[in-house]
Amino acid sequence: MKTPANPFTIHIIAPQDVIPYVAPRRPSRVYRVRPSLAETLTRTGHGVVQTSRLAMFVVMQLFRMIVRAGVGSVHGIRFLYNLALAWMLFVFIRVPLFLLALCFLLFTIAFGWEILDALYRARFHLPRS
Repeated sequence: MKTPANPFTIHIIAPQDVIPYVAPRRPSRVYRVRPSLAETLTRTGHGVVQTSRLAMFVVMQLFRMIVRAGVGSVHGIRFLYNLALAWMLFVFIRVPLFLLALCFLLFTIAFGWEILDALYRARFHLPRS
């Protein structure tokens, strides 16, 4: 069929020239028991993509939880290590050093007093008491 020269020309179309319009099938809302292979493949493509995304998301969240648990346990162990180290530093180093220094100070005061007394008596030739 040729296009008319004038667009305003009335053109009569013979019935044999009319092509019937066949609309595509509407998506079925009713689930069939046995879908066709083509429908299965087209639907499966989208489903596989979504399923793979969901699976990757689940795996990623699982690994993220495992890593967070590992990091939390490392922080907990590090806290306990620092606490034990501070306690051991206090109990085994600072307290004994303090007690040694206190004993040294007491002995120094006691013996220093005796030495000063002896020097004083020796200087002035006083008898021992």
